[in-house]
Amino acid sequence: MEVYTSILVEIAIPVFLMLGVERFAVIRFLRTPRQIAWVRDHFWLHPNSISRARYPMGFISVALLYMGFPRLCFLFFTFWMITDITDGDIARKCDLHTEAGESIDPFSDKLMYFPMLAYMAWLGWLSPVLVGLFLTFDVIGQVSRHFSKVKAANLFGKAKTFLVVVLLIVVGLVLIYGPLPFLGRTINPLLWICTCLAFCSTAFKIIPNYWYANILSLLNLVCGLAGCWVILSGHPPVYALGLVFLGQFLDLFDGRAAERWGSTPKGELFDDIADGTSFGLTAGLIVTTSFTQLWVGLAMGGLYLGATVYRLIRFVVEKRKQGILGGVATFSGMPSPAGALVVGTTCVLISNDIAGGVIVATTALLMISRVPYAHFGRTILPKIPKVVRVLVLGAFLFLLALGVHRDQYLAPLLIAFIAAVTYGLSPLFWAKTKSSPSL
Repeated sequence: MEVYTSILVEIAIPVFLMLGVERFAVIRFLRTPRQIAWVRDHFWLHPNSISRARYPMGFISVALLYMGFPRLCFLFFTFWMITDITDGDIARKCDLHTEAGESIDPFSDKLMYFPMLAYMAWLGWLSPVLVGLFLTFDVIGQVSRHFSKVKAANLFGKAKTFLVVVLLIVVGLVLIYGPLPFLGRTINPLLWICTCLAFCSTAFKIIPNYWYANILSLLNLVCGLAGCWVILSGHPPVYALGLVFLGQFLDLFDGRAAERWGSTPKGELFDDIADGTSFGLTAGLIVTTSFTQLWVGLAMGGLYLGATVYRLIRFVVEKRKQGILGGVATFSGMPSPAGALVVGTTCVLISNDIAGGVIVATTALLMISRVPYAHFGRTILPKIPKVVRVLVLGAFLFLLALGVHRDQYLAPLLIAFIAAVTYGLSPLFWAKTKSSPSL
């Protein structure tokens, strides 16, 4: 208990104070046109200048650690990673975005965490093989910016950078305060996730843009098929639910990728097949296996699968009738990813057949209903402050990594269940605007 008090006083409070001061300064001093003009006139506040200032800071952090100042190293490294949020806000609010900045900013991030990762691997705190793979993918991704039209960091790259910082924070705490079972068990899972994200980030820079949406849909389809195999092979349904959740993460971005970069002629149909497999068939199998009596499970699973298929077909038909080419801000009826999350978490967490059956049946009815639901990615997510999104995502992924290591998933399942039920009830306190198309 004394160790965790020391972490709170020596690390957590100073870090949150730094983040709070940075957020206050950005919000307070970038409010008026006069303040924005003042920032624009001072070159040392230009986003590219802040990014370049980070170039040597990763090496200085390692030097501080090597000289025996681990706490100072931790706070110094954290301060400069916080500036990565600062330069992005200044670029947006002051309209200082440049093409060069799209390469400078990720390069500065790499110079921040590359030395730390290499030093941690040298000390034996991280797997040299995984660190080597991660650095290789990251270097290829950075070099590809010189011949690729897409120079800005993609979603995989941003998630990778965030998780690398989380990984280094975890390793740093263990290095400073000694073995911390609650934290130490997350190191290897986090490093694996970071390496996979580095690969995806690099691959998506090299592949033609119009294939992005299809690749995301393909990965979603693979998650669905793998989830079906998990259930049919007799493995615990929670593993299949994890694949459904991964498919939901991919589905969150494939529509927007198609709108931004285009897609192939059959891309939309391919997306619907992937959604039907992951959020319909896999989730339906999870429902089927969760009931005590097989015939009840088959009935409830069939009910949910039928509602999902009807929901997807109705969406496509009505979208074509209305001539809508892009995405929509509002859904008519609960969308299938949300339905899969509701029934999946319900069936894994709740063992009572009556309670589970009521929730599954209610979810199926909501999916085929005309109740308006806001699009999570387009309507709800942008209204959530960026800092909140980052902190919540980081906490969830941390708990997920810990659950993977321990093979205990209660905490992330409860978070997912609460989020799913909250979204299911959202029409009670969310009003659809007249201008938003509903399908």
